[in-house]
Amino acid sequence: MTHEKRYNTAAIILHWAMALGFLLMFFSGVIMEYVDVAKSLKFSLYQWHKSGGVLLLIAFVLRLILRLIKRPPVLPAHIKRHEAVLAKLGHWGLYVMMFAMPFTGWLMVSSSVYGLPTIVFNLFEWPHIPGVQGDKQIHDVAKQGHFILAITFFALIMAHIGAVVKHALFDHENLLRRMWWGKNIADKTENQTEIKEK
Repeated sequence: MTHEKRYNTAAIILHWAMALGFLLMFFSGVIMEYVDVAKSLKFSLYQWHKSGGVLLLIAFVLRLILRLIKRPPVLPAHIKRHEAVLAKLGHWGLYVMMFAMPFTGWLMVSSSVYGLPTIVFNLFEWPHIPGVQGDKQIHDVAKQGHFILAITFFALIMAHIGAVVKHALFDHENLLRRMWWGKNIADKTENQTEIKEK
């Protein structure tokens, strides 16, 4: 049985687009909360942040559907069992964060006492979650959860990047090319095995 050497093109596009999107969301969130900027700029940034969150939530649904109908490429055979388990847990942890971050933001906006609409990049209106408008308790929980999840998400991303770097430096296995474009992405492990057998 043959296995794909890399993720399919749609998964790769979603991966890097969402990585860039969440990075921009992190920076904009920090600026909104901790940087003293003009109120007009902060309002515009807040609207942009809400719009970006909606697009990331939609992108997450597409990515999850794609993940469920298209199996990802298998890890190289020499990857240790505990590393494979950690990789799987880490990936699903990232998926949880990719949903939980925009959802708690959506819940926070929906439960705000201001009730401001979310107009996604001036293209269409995104509805509020029904039944929570003006609920301060829900709003406070959502805001606190959004903050904690942001820290957790960032830590998981750093661990994810660290694992790729570790495999590249110490195991001489470039796993990044599994999530990159290319017509002929050869599996380094298989090549090394073939050389040893010869």
